[in-house]
This record gives sequence, structure tokens and C-alpha cells, in this order.
Amino acid sequence: MSFENLRVLLHWDKNTWYSLGALAASLGQHNIDFEIIKGNIISKIKGTLKDGYQVIYSESTRNMTLPRLEKHLKQINNQIQSSNFVSIIGGPQATGNPAEILKMGADIVVVGEGEVTYPQLISNLFESQMDYSLFHDFPGIAFIDKTGSIIITEERPKIDLNQFCPYSSDSRFAIHPPIELMRGCAFRCRFCQVPYMYGNPRFRSIQMIQKIVEHYIDHFSPLKESVDIRFIAPNSLGYMEKKRGVPNFPVLKELVDQVTSNEVRLFFGTFPSEVRPEYLNEETLSLFEKTTNEYISVGFQSGSDRILSEMRRGHTVADGLRAFDLITSQHYIPIFDFILGSPSETIQDQWETLDLIRQFRGKSKVRLHYLMPLPGTPWSEVTPVPLGQEILAEIGRLAKSEIIMGEFNKQMNFNNVKSN
Repeated sequence: MSFENLRVLLHWDKNTWYSLGALAASLGQHNIDFEIIKGNIISKIKGTLKDGYQVIYSESTRNMTLPRLEKHLKQINNQIQSSNFVSIIGGPQATGNPAEILKMGADIVVVGEGEVTYPQLISNLFESQMDYSLFHDFPGIAFIDKTGSIIITEERPKIDLNQFCPYSSDSRFAIHPPIELMRGCAFRCRFCQVPYMYGNPRFRSIQMIQKIVEHYIDHFSPLKESVDIRFIAPNSLGYMEKKRGVPNFPVLKELVDQVTSNEVRLFFGTFPSEVRPEYLNEETLSLFEKTTNEYISVGFQSGSDRILSEMRRGHTVADGLRAFDLITSQHYIPIFDFILGSPSETIQDQWETLDLIRQFRGKSKVRLHYLMPLPGTPWSEVTPVPLGQEILAEIGRLAKSEIIMGEFNKQMNFNNVKSN
């Protein structure tokens, strides 16, 4: 099929750009031309329509990018009036709450994974002259039909990661995000979208990862002195696990050995491929000897065993402390993630977390978060517990002492804005 009269505009955002690699690759496989845009989206859309093209504008969104998306959709709906234009929005926030995104003004929401849905949707739109009102049988989307009803179609089957490329090699818009090791999670933490969006983990094979690494070397070697390889995984030490909670050490070792056999710097177990504390032991820690890691990122989440149980984390404070001892014994620096504001959290729970963080002074880094109720999770409708002045003052002292980092204040302000 020829798409000569069609232009797909993908919005680039520093918070969501990882998704563009896979989407751009899937468009390329279907010979659908696209353009990555920044800046003034309205002038770009208007100019492309004026040139006689049918235009599809797409944006990926998560909770913290909602205000920007809402602004963009408002501008689009106020200034773009054309039967040759359709907006398609995807991403975690859109998947978790498609009705919210449609009410903001999006024409279509992609619900779930986009590698198959997105290019097929574009093809169907092109064939139907941009009329999506009868797409009731098209899986994996949401839209408002001619009666004004919100239609959420049936779920699309989960994809095989080995069948899809995670990067765009287009010479105009090359996009090379960290390599996605796995999608989904075996745990069911109440605050996290990953298991509820993607289900149980699916893994990209070592053979496929090696092919991707080779491409990254070919692409980056002429541009940089060293080629850095990073991964995406909710728990990188859970790669290819056969039983939840039991690291598959032989396969993990094969993965690390295979990747580091190339002329690359491997960063493993660092953002965005953190590890769970109970997966760290002397054996799994030995994997890091071949990496370039200075840090190892660990989801600790709370200094209160009661709150960890409420979160359904599946580990204890003692597990986190053992991870701390193991990591520091080998002269790595742990980066721990903690969350404040869980719905049943008491002041005592909060002090237990802050007291624990204080113990790490000079020996680790801490990313402190305020609970973000995410759509599609068990805690999507909860109100985060407000923090008292003494707790906030202590957080301020810890931040001033450079013990904690992250977007805590931004997250807390975002929650306050949404609740108002």
C-alpha cells in the first residue's frame, strides 16, 4: 500500500521518548513515513495540511506529562478543523484511563502496546479517509463514536518482543533508547502500572539483544569514543526467571558475558533497569564485575514493613538492608527508591522511612518519591496521605544535605494540583 498522501507526526518529549524508537521502527516496517517534531506543533500541523496531506498527530503520555498533553489537545481542537486530521494518543496514562484522554480532546487512544496496533490503525484510517467512527471491531483502541459514546474495543494479544525492533535506524530520525530486556512483571505492587498494563513478564532473547547491541555499536562507534549499553526492565535480575523470586543466574551470566564480549560499556541494574533487593546475593552481585557500574539501583520503597506489606512488595526492610550491605561490601554505591504518602501510612511509618534514609548518609543515594496514584492500578483512586510540617522539614534537611534526590516536590505539587 502506498501512503504518499499521508504524514505521521510524532511528538518528541524528554519524558516519553523511549516509546518513539519502537513506534518509529514499526512504521518503517510498514513503509509509513513519519516525522519527529518538537516546538510549535500547530504550525507544523497546519503547514502539512496546507501542503495537501492527510495528517496524523501522535503523542505518548504518562501522568506527569498530562498538563502538556491537555494544552496540546486544546490548541489542536481550537485551531485545527480538518477532516484530513486525526490525533492518536498512547502511553501508560492513556492505557490506564483512555476516557480521560478522550475527554481532553484526543480522537483515538491506543490502549496497550502499540507495535501492532499503531501501524494497522494508521493503515485503516488511510483506507477509510480518516473516518474512525466505525472502528468498533478494531482491537486495542478507544474513541468516541457518532452517538457520543466512549468505545473501548477488545484487548489485543500481547506481542512477542523478539518480533519487534526497539529502535529507529531512520537516518533522519535515529532513535536508540535503552534496550528493553523484558515487558511486564511477576509482582503486583499496588502502585505500579507495569504488571497491570503488560501482565506477566515476556523476555527478549539474548540472541536478539546481541543483534541490537551490534547495531548500536555500528551506529554509535563513529560518533562516540565509547558505546554505552543500558537496559529497560522493572527488575533486571528477574530476566528469564523460571520461578518468581529466584534469579536465573546461568542465563543472567550468559547475558552479561555476551554483551560485554563486545567493545561496549555495559550499565546493568541502573536506571531504567533497577533491581529488587531480595534478588541480590553474592552470586548475582558477581554479575556486576564485568559491567561499568558505579551504582546499583534498588527499589526499597519504604522503611516500614507494614507499608511494604500494604504495597504488596514481596520483600522486607531486612531484605533491603542485606542488599545495602552486599552492594557496599563490593564498593558499589546503592541508589535506593523510597515512596512516601501510601494511603494507610502513619507518621510513625514516615519517620521509619526517613530514619532509615538518614542511616545511608554518605554511603548511598536516595530517590524519594511522593505516591502517584496511577490509572489501572489498585491504588488509582487513593488519596496520598498528606505530610506534616515536621516530616517536610526533615525532607528539606535531607535534600539540603544532598542525601535525597528526585522529583519529590514536583510530584507532591502535581498531586495537589490534580486534587484541586
